[in-house]
This record gives sequence, C-alpha cells and structure tokens, in this order.
Amino acid sequence: LAVTLALGCIHVQAQNILLVHSISELQAAINGSAPGDTLVVSNGTYINSNLVINKNGITIKAETPGGVYLNGAQYIDIVGDNNTFSGFQFTSGDIGEAFVIEVSGDHNLLTQLNFNGYSAKKYIQFEAGSQYNELSYSNIENKPANAVIGCTIQISTSFNTPGYHSIHHCSFKNFPGDGGDFGNEPIRIGLGAERDNISRTVVEYCYFENVGKGDGESISIKCCENVCRYNTFTNNPDGMLVFRNGDRDVAYGNFFINNSGGIRVKEARDTYCYNNYFETGAVEPIVLQYVAEMPLVNANFIYNTFVNCDRIDLGRKGPASVTFANNIFSNSSGSIFKNATGAENYINNLVKGSLGIPANVGLINSDAALQINDEGYYELSANSIAINAATNDYPSMIDITELNDDPDIL
Repeated sequence: LAVTLALGCIHVQAQNILLVHSISELQAAINGSAPGDTLVVSNGTYINSNLVINKNGITIKAETPGGVYLNGAQYIDIVGDNNTFSGFQFTSGDIGEAFVIEVSGDHNLLTQLNFNGYSAKKYIQFEAGSQYNELSYSNIENKPANAVIGCTIQISTSFNTPGYHSIHHCSFKNFPGDGGDFGNEPIRIGLGAERDNISRTVVEYCYFENVGKGDGESISIKCCENVCRYNTFTNNPDGMLVFRNGDRDVAYGNFFINNSGGIRVKEARDTYCYNNYFETGAVEPIVLQYVAEMPLVNANFIYNTFVNCDRIDLGRKGPASVTFANNIFSNSSGSIFKNATGAENYINNLVKGSLGIPANVGLINSDAALQINDEGYYELSANSIAINAATNDYPSMIDITELNDDPDIL
C-alpha cells in the first residue's frame, strides 16, 4: 500500500508497486491506480492486448527490460499525463491499418521498447495537440515490406499548440521494400497539409542504418521549427534526412557516413544545416529540389565538412537564396557540385578537388589538411589552415523558441 511517512515537516509518498500476470489484471490495476504507482507486468508473452492508460503519473513496465512480449493484435491508448511505459517488445503480429501505440496525453515517456518484424500501419503516434511526449532508448527494425504503408513514428501537429516532443537514443534499422517516397518513413513529423504548423520536435542521438529501402526519407519534416541533431546515418544509400515542407527547420551535428544519403531540401523555407559531417561516398550529400507551387527559399549550409562525397545537387533552376559558408570540401576524385543555378552565395569555403561549376571567390582552392582521428572520421590536423579561419558574414542562425538549440554555433 501507499503510505505517507512524516519525516519532520517533510511528507514522503512511498511507492505502490504491484506485479500483474495478465493484461486484464493490468487494465484493472491501471483503473485503480494513483499517481506514483508502478505496475509491473510479469515476464512472458501476451497475445491480443488492448490497454487504455487514462490515469496520470503512473509507471507501467516489464518485470525485466525486454522480458515481456506484447504480440498479436495490439492497441495501447495513452490518454493520461506524466506516465511511463517501459521495457516491452513487439515481435509478432499483424494489425493491418491500425496503430500500436497512440498518445494523446502530455509528458508521457515511452522507453526501452523493441519493435522487430511487427506488421502495422504505424507503431507510435503522438497526436495533434499533445505536448512534451518522449520516445527514448528504443529499437525499430524490419517493418515487413507487405505491411500497410505508413511511417513507424508519426508526430502529428496542431495549428495552435506546438508539441515539443522528443525522440532520442533510438535505432532504426533494416526496412525492406522498393524505396521511393511512399510514406514508410522511420520518422515523420507533420503532414503536407500541416506545413505551417509549429511542432518544435527534437530528434537527437538516433541511429539509422539501411532504412532507405522502406522509404527514401529516413526522417521526413513536414512542418515548422524542428531540430535534428547528433544523429548518425550509416549504410543507408537510399534514404535521406528530408526537409519536405515547412519553414525554419534545423539540422546540426549529424553524421552521414558509409554510403548514406545526406540532406534533401524541397518545399521548405529558412532551413539551416550546420556543423554536419558528410562522408557519403557514391551518394549525394545535399540535394536541393524546386517545386514552383512551394519554392525552396533560403537554405543555409554553414560549417559543414564534406569528404569524398558524390556531387552536391544545387537544383539547376529555382532554388533561391542558397548560402554555403565556412564549409570544408575535400574530394579525392570526381567533382563537388552539379546543377548550379548561378545564384548561390558562397562565403569563405575551403575546397580541395574539382568544383564542377564555375569558379567563385567564395570557393577557395586550398587543402584544409584533414586527418583521420581515432573515431575513424576526418578532422582538422594541427597545421590546418582552417583553424581560426572562419568568417562571420553569413546569415544568422535561427533560435527556436524554448528549444536548447545552438544558434551561435558554440
């Protein structure tokens, strides 16, 4: 039982911990729970589990992380606030057009979950109007090629309410399929019709490997004021981080390596990509696309490093106000750019290799003297001319409200 202990003038609420052995027991325990309670599901496999978590401030977790399998037909509806759902696996089942977990409450934590080979249209959806929900330390892989088309993680957005959701320390791996932009993204934030909505979602410290066969967009951004940072994209030639719609979005501190696609910007305005590392091999690190109805305007690439990549596609015609400043380009073969519009703004970039476009005063033919470090990627050597050589006459970075971003590039 929960007991209140008086320690001087401090009252401490002892935790009520209850072990349950079936989903029906779990639902009954949820219905009777109080804030601070922890409901523990005994290890085992449970089939066809439907749950409604309509209480606030409770924890529902597996007896040991990964020890509980929720297979068959699932539906988990989290409508309460400040709840934790932790330690479950989803490895067998087909629920067709349905979603596995829907979250409409606020400040909920989904953590230590594993989806592997489970067949559903979507695995997790944070509903429009919900705020400050979090997915962490989870793995998503092998969504079946014959599953209903749908992204595995959907962040829905509201016209009135920024979400401030967080996805961090998650892995996305091995999505089969035919590739292309068909709606099977690992993560999608917003929809095309939501392009003007402000989401303020952060995706950070996530790992993407071989997901491009499921969809050409590893992360698809279709709304405003989101941050993608400190993610790694590896062995992912058919997938890219895509600013598809929406304005004022940011990508910084990401690694695109081992023949992974880089960043694509399409129907987006005021996009800022800085401090990213591209070693994409035979795959394009940057692709700019132009759509007359929603033209790409003001894309900024600042302080990025490009090493031995395929050519940057500048879009040939249409993209406006595209700036490259204080970047390092180093190619041992092939050219660096293609399809220039002639209107790009180049500021103080160091280039080693063939440009592939007409020379420009802002593309300085000089070797930055990169060297491979102990982590296996290229960094500045001690005698690099790039040290303390940056200029500050580039467009100011956006500072997104209430997000701990890095507009000063510190």
